Amino acid sequence: MADRLLDRLLTPKFVFGTLLVIIVLASLLVPNDKADEVSGALSSLSYERSGVRGWYEGSQRLGWTVKRREERFHGTLPESALYVVLAPDIEPTASEVGALLAAVRRGAGLVVSAERRSPLADSLHLYSDDFQYSGYPVVAGAMPTPRAPDSLTMADVAAMDSAADDTTAASDSASANDEDFEEPDAIQSFDSAVSRSQRTRDSLAEAVRRRSRVPSALAAYSYHVHAALTATRPLPRDTSTFLTVIAVSRLVPTVKPAAIGLPLGAGRVVVLADPGIVRNALLDEHKLVVLPQRLLEWAAPGPRAPVIFDEYHHGMGRHGSMMAAIRRALTDTSVGRAGLQVMLAGLVLLLALGARPIAPRPHLRLERRSPLEHVGALSRAYMQKQATRLAARRLVHGLRRRHGTVARSGDDEAWLRRIADRYPALNPNVERLVAATKLPVSPRDFTLLADDIDTIERTLRT
Repeated sequence: MADRLLDRLLTPKFVFGTLLVIIVLASLLVPNDKADEVSGALSSLSYERSGVRGWYEGSQRLGWTVKRREERFHGTLPESALYVVLAPDIEPTASEVGALLAAVRRGAGLVVSAERRSPLADSLHLYSDDFQYSGYPVVAGAMPTPRAPDSLTMADVAAMDSAADDTTAASDSASANDEDFEEPDAIQSFDSAVSRSQRTRDSLAEAVRRRSRVPSALAAYSYHVHAALTATRPLPRDTSTFLTVIAVSRLVPTVKPAAIGLPLGAGRVVVLADPGIVRNALLDEHKLVVLPQRLLEWAAPGPRAPVIFDEYHHGMGRHGSMMAAIRRALTDTSVGRAGLQVMLAGLVLLLALGARPIAPRPHLRLERRSPLEHVGALSRAYMQKQATRLAARRLVHGLRRRHGTVARSGDDEAWLRRIADRYPALNPNVERLVAATKLPVSPRDFTLLADDIDTIERTLRT
């Protein structure tokens, strides 16, 4: 009984039916709204929740000159601009990263995300690590401040602040009223808090947050930051830390930066562990619209610097393709042009030998007659022409061939004479055959020649 039940359960109908039900239930019950917010292209053209169109248009309304770049980074880039390169779908090459960082060293600004094993991460000696879907709590940080008065005048800063809405101004004033943030003390107190307590990550984050006095505009990013930064070498002393989170690695909570600012030559670089903190989904909350603008103010070389969003590495503009490479090889090289001419000639030949719009005439085929039909047609032709002499010669020649003497010397008449000398009884038959080969005979006499041939053949066989 158990074996029969097992056989029924293992039938293809039952197994594939069960898999189909599981797939349908999984597609209906598994939520995917949060996954759409965390993942997706961070393009300034996207109105989706994962895009950065809100940051692009918000910066434009606050007085920034925003542009989109739809070509690769090459040559000497302007050092008076601020470049934004976030989670590119197409990884920039090493030469592009070199051109970009060279512009930063001359004074340009840069806001980037450091994906692991990318050329940008290798050049900055930082990479994004410890990704967690549920996000990390923010335990420390300092709101970015604009450049010093030598590059950003106080009048320019006041003009930019006055362009913000009332909600942003209120959030900024609340952050300014908090006590000064001392990140080193918070990190030192964190080790003692962990050693004295075995509480959860949330309770540890709350303890560190009370000591560090995190501004409310930064604390609002808790659980919206899904990754942290890992440095491959010690960070410079003048590094500015904008967001610090508690990341859990191998069940051990550690404090890691999530958004930092690095002076590089005459310019500045903002590195984001999770570039999704500037996506459209977060800008719906009034507390989360301040930090993206403050990052632009901190990294920009000047108040009127153009902010250039990279769209080339999100798929816009002209890109290299296999078809373009094949087209250049066929049209720009002598070998390619020769091969193209051969292919065109082959195509013309194929069209000439292929299907035609008008069906061709069928070829007339003459079937060969069978041996019996050939003999009948030949006899009728001989009868119509009364070719008795030719027919008699064919009969004598066939008799000689059947007895294997064709290859010998002499003609058919001499062969018949030798047979008459050897067999005197065949002399009348031989004379009639010789006479029929020289003179026309009547149809009745021609039929008697068959009897003569039969007599000679019987005699030769005995």
